[in-house]
Amino acid sequence: MSGAGLGEMRSGFLSDFAGGHVRRTAGGTLFPLRGKTGKSFSIVWKNGGKFFHCVEKTAAVLLAAGWLAQGAQGAPSPWVVEADWGPLASWMEDGDGNDRFRAAGPFWEKAEGPGGQSLRAFPRPLWARAADPANERTAWDFAWPVASGKTFGKEKSWRVLVSWFLDPDRTDAASAYRFWLLPVWFHGRDAGGTGYAALFPLGGEIRNFLWKDRIRFALWPLWAQSEVNDVRTTDVLWPVVSRTTTPDGHRERFRVFPFYAWSKNARQFEKHSVLWPVWTHARYVNPKAEGTAWVLFPLCGRVDLDSQKGWMFLPPVFQFIRGDQLSRTFCPWPFYQRETGVREKLYFWPLYGRRKDGALERRFWIWPLVIHEQNEWGFRKLNRWSVVPFYHNVTKAENPAAAGRRGAEGAPTAEGPAEAPRVVANRTKVWPLYSRLYDRDEGSYRLRLLDLWPVGHPPPVERSWAPLWTVLDCRVRGADRDLDVLWGLYRDTRREGGARAFSLFPVWRHERAEGDEGRRWSVLKGLMAYDRTATNRQVRFLWLGRVRLAPPATAADGKGEVAP
Repeated sequence: MSGAGLGEMRSGFLSDFAGGHVRRTAGGTLFPLRGKTGKSFSIVWKNGGKFFHCVEKTAAVLLAAGWLAQGAQGAPSPWVVEADWGPLASWMEDGDGNDRFRAAGPFWEKAEGPGGQSLRAFPRPLWARAADPANERTAWDFAWPVASGKTFGKEKSWRVLVSWFLDPDRTDAASAYRFWLLPVWFHGRDAGGTGYAALFPLGGEIRNFLWKDRIRFALWPLWAQSEVNDVRTTDVLWPVVSRTTTPDGHRERFRVFPFYAWSKNARQFEKHSVLWPVWTHARYVNPKAEGTAWVLFPLCGRVDLDSQKGWMFLPPVFQFIRGDQLSRTFCPWPFYQRETGVREKLYFWPLYGRRKDGALERRFWIWPLVIHEQNEWGFRKLNRWSVVPFYHNVTKAENPAAAGRRGAEGAPTAEGPAEAPRVVANRTKVWPLYSRLYDRDEGSYRLRLLDLWPVGHPPPVERSWAPLWTVLDCRVRGADRDLDVLWGLYRDTRREGGARAFSLFPVWRHERAEGDEGRRWSVLKGLMAYDRTATNRQVRFLWLGRVRLAPPATAADGKGEVAP
């Protein structure tokens, strides 16, 4: 096709894989459940996929038939067949070189990328699947968030409602895996090949759950035991009786809640409490902070360390602590909070607050409605603004020239004034009206209306839901630009080299090839149409066959310029 890509809508195909982790299973099963249930789901989805594929093939055959019919008439025009039927059906090649077929507006889509990537969505939001073989990733969604799955390299995982499965090495049948049906059933196999299972609350064993390496229980909360590295905790009638030990004794804890509790870290502290929180006492043995602290709740408390001293009244409402590295005043908490030293903090909660930890600074107004965050590292600077839930903005700026003038400690040198940072990336969302993305390094820009997802652009939403509410999508990459309104009802495409196409389906369409080597326009998809190339001109009336006109005159013939 002359002027490749004319009239095609850039779709940002690679963005469909953002955050995906998966590859198709060896057997090709789309719904990765085991046993009869898994086979049933697999058969349904496989046959459904064949049906959708047959429909698409039929459309392709009709398209080819139209092309052959035109070829039989001897029409050498590069625009032989209409491939853009607006929201009804369109065959497109976007600016990234991806071949796409779309039908029924946003509900049906199939795409193939130049690197082997693929996307299937039919019908949205029921089913979507994206694959990137080069990076060994796939991801699928069924009526997300009802079910989803992904693979990344050897790892495979899937989730259906409250059930979750993970296999870190799907190529090894004897490798570790885990399955959870929250909060009732747990089973799996650990890295050593030992199996485990648990039926809550009756009993059993769970591995790698709730930040614990192992949990064993019987008639919970009657008895439970958990381990993290070498730290073992045994609970009886949780949370009443608890005992924690380590083989070398460096950490110990005993509790009969709420009557008495005692804990020890041999290198840090020893703590006691009686009728918690009425009385607590701690002795710190760390060389950097030795001393004692106690609280008689709700009356008062005292901190007496080498590096920090102070009093508390009606704790935690009033605190006056002074230290070598950090001083704190709460009067009363949480309405007035003031900290100085390694961390700067000033809160007039909930009206205004500021906290600064090194280069990271956070502010709020009328918490949690208006929030600002700023961070710097090297010659980069990040600014984040949120007006919950309506406005979100993230701006990334950098100053490479200033980076070259920094000394060994990272401070600016005296070789000249620092340049103003320039914006290299920006994300803005005014929910639910629009979102805008800009990346200078990639030379890309995107604007879309509407954007109903309140925060961010998670991959499952982008695959299954976002196309349904995106009524306007404008993408720019370098010199290429694509505008799509109402899923193809209006399209405007521009390519580097001057190629351009715009259409208002089905009323009007106009195309111009690269370097103005050809032009075409049509009214009502062929009620009246005109094609012109360097060697051919033709017209069409009433959707009938094309009529060839006299070849266009050229300057080389001495007869003037090319006809418009």
